[in-house]
Amino acid sequence: MASQTLAEAKKLINNQIVVGIVEDIISVNPWYDVLPFTGYDGQGLVVNRENALGDAGFYGVDATITHKAAATFTQATFTATKIIGDAEMDGLVKVQSTSAGVDQVAVEISSKAKSIGRLFQTGMAIGDGISPNMYSLHSLCDSGQYTAASAGQAISFALLDELLDLVKAKDGQVDFILMPERTVRSYKTLLRALGGTPAEWVVDLPGGRKTIGYESIPIFKNEFLSTTETANGAALTGGALTSVWAGCFDDGSQKIGVSGIHPSGAPAGIDVRFIGEQEAKDSEIWRVKQYANFVSFNRRGLARLTSINN
Repeated sequence: MASQTLAEAKKLINNQIVVGIVEDIISVNPWYDVLPFTGYDGQGLVVNRENALGDAGFYGVDATITHKAAATFTQATFTATKIIGDAEMDGLVKVQSTSAGVDQVAVEISSKAKSIGRLFQTGMAIGDGISPNMYSLHSLCDSGQYTAASAGQAISFALLDELLDLVKAKDGQVDFILMPERTVRSYKTLLRALGGTPAEWVVDLPGGRKTIGYESIPIFKNEFLSTTETANGAALTGGALTSVWAGCFDDGSQKIGVSGIHPSGAPAGIDVRFIGEQEAKDSEIWRVKQYANFVSFNRRGLARLTSINN
């Protein structure tokens, strides 16, 4: 008598399915977790920046005062953009999934929300700032906040010092340094050459996570940053270089550093709305959306070290 085969036995056996979804579409960016958000009223957020100070001078007794020039200002307007995805669910698929203990609607909404979060992080890194695209590190950093031009250079402590010197919005205090993963590895090589990471350069983040730093400034690995830049950050694609960024977080005054923004009438995060049933199909629609953007309020609150080749 022949033994039962696995092929036949499997017809009578249900395999165990692990509850939930294993998330392995992952990009590391802990900086996103600590980015502040601020709301605004009206159709945008208008920032008036110093352009030129009213002049003044030294005078002797009974001298004629000649310094009469008034201050001038530069106005910048920031607005939110929309990131939207619709989760559609066929009626039959919905009820069959529910009867099997699977909330397929929740799965689809969660997937859309994750896509929106990833798009926001991509936009912060490489958006061109042309509506409806997001403002980004690349589009917001003032040209005067770049380090010295170079065709290509390796990360070094001297270059980091040059970068940090450009961040002045908080009287020289720097809140973050951003690097792509390959540059973080190269930075660790520099630390090993010193004999290891100085204890004071290991930084505790608000959520309890630890990260390496430079002069006690946390260095955030950001896998959304471009590593295909051309020399001096002229373009985000077409080359093999990258940039290192440094700056300040805004403190809520809307005058200091970088922040996420959103209309006051909308949540800072992701919103889910049930739209209803499609007219021509047996499907229901849930709209997953975020009204937000990324801004740098102060030109001296963000700086860029370009042309890094490692």
